Amino acid sequence: MNKINIRKTKKEDLKIISKIYRDEFSKPPYNENWTEKKSINKMRFFLKFYDLYSVIFKKQVIGFACINKNFMCPGEVAFWEEFAIKKEFQNEGIGTFVLNEIFKIYKKKGYKKFMGIVNLNSKASKLYKKLNILPSKKNILIEKNLR
Repeated sequence: MNKINIRKTKKEDLKIISKIYRDEFSKPPYNENWTEKKSINKMRFFLKFYDLYSVIFKKQVIGFACINKNFMCPGEVAFWEEFAIKKEFQNEGIGTFVLNEIFKIYKKKGYKKFMGIVNLNSKASKLYKKLNILPSKKNILIEKNLR
């Protein structure tokens, strides 16, 4: 995995990571409908206010991870907002490598916990289980349809 690297996202990465976002989150189970403009604006927001990392493989951006370090208990809980790897690079161990690197970064910064929201029907849920990322015993996601 020494060909894989993560680094803070640069402005020039935004177009490609917004495309990865659109492509990966338009598929089941998410079925989200993102326009190019909306996805670029979302990535710009992440770049400005969150920790946004680009995943690099053989000198090309193939994914990203977005961490909200101020969502809950700043300095203690890192909240995982978004994570995606291009389809052609999935199931190659890249996600495992990236998440382990992210965990090291936040552990070194003194964070005590890493949290996020996971769609149980996603392919990535197997990855999370493998990495011992388990459902919270104290918190659940709640929702109310407004339509």
